[in-house]
Amino acid sequence: MRLKSISLTVAMAFCLGGYAQNTASQDSTLVVAENQEAEVAFNAGNDFVAQRNFQEAVNSFTKALSFNPKFTKALVNRGFAKSELADYSGAITDFTMAVEIDGSPVAYYGRGLAYFNQNNSNDALSDFEDAIKAGYTEAKVYYYAGVAYFECGNYEESINNLTLSITMDGNNAQAFNDRASAKRMNEDYDGAIADYNQAIKLDPKLATAYNNLGSALLKKGNIDDAIANYGLAIGLDPDYVIAYNNRARAKFEKNDFDGMIADCQKAIEINPQYAYAYNNMGIAQMKKKDYDAAYRSFSDAIKVNPNFAEAYLNRGSCQEMQRKFDEAVADWREAYKLGITKARNYISFYE
Repeated sequence: MRLKSISLTVAMAFCLGGYAQNTASQDSTLVVAENQEAEVAFNAGNDFVAQRNFQEAVNSFTKALSFNPKFTKALVNRGFAKSELADYSGAITDFTMAVEIDGSPVAYYGRGLAYFNQNNSNDALSDFEDAIKAGYTEAKVYYYAGVAYFECGNYEESINNLTLSITMDGNNAQAFNDRASAKRMNEDYDGAIADYNQAIKLDPKLATAYNNLGSALLKKGNIDDAIANYGLAIGLDPDYVIAYNNRARAKFEKNDFDGMIADCQKAIEINPQYAYAYNNMGIAQMKKKDYDAAYRSFSDAIKVNPNFAEAYLNRGSCQEMQRKFDEAVADWREAYKLGITKARNYISFYE
């Protein structure tokens, strides 16, 4: 069961005022925009940001830069405005220019967020680290560094950075939720449960926290409470596909195969491209000895995700139960090619 534990909510950091401040050296030096027309256009851009009219903000910051191409704050703010418009490549270009002009710490941060939104966690992490080294040490940069470490698989550093963020801002429910997920990946289930509960205390409507708490409880063997928390997550977000799928997995532990199938069907109804739900429904159907239905479910999982190794392994087992041994071996071979080494044992039985 794959679970996306981290839920990223990007926090922008627009620069205000008519000056560009180089905070890399932690001094109070102010660099004037050097052109009154640039100042006017820059302030107009900030007004458009306040109105959430990001396209006009981009236009105004571009105008400011036409008067002063080295106006760092205009570059930074245009980068953030482009990010709001999902123009992440354009944002990265602007932030890079700002970094090259004066090593702007907030530009490192902004570029890190843009990389993250492109699913480039490695470059995002590098920029968050550079922002911190350059003196940008707000809670949010440690938060996003923690998220990036999580995505890169370094759960210990994820916990360390999220702890720093929580120390600075103890009211960020998402930070507790994400630190809990890092603890869960480190198999610290008690610590994870404590953090998920704190996240819920801070934000009782945070559906992801209930879902993730359910998964931590399931690891502890507390199946009924896990199912209850998945239900609370679904109550807050009726389209929460992962929570339906996770609850199905918990119902498997109680041999509630009908309930498992119902949850998988609901997940598929919401998202017909969710391969895990087809696979899990097939497992439940296998348990009910409905091999024809199970075969169709595993095949649907493979159709959605042709590289779904577990679905090939399971479909092979389903075909073995139907005494279709050649077809079973063919599926197990595919599972083996996709990385499931134990499939070799299944194949060898028929060789």
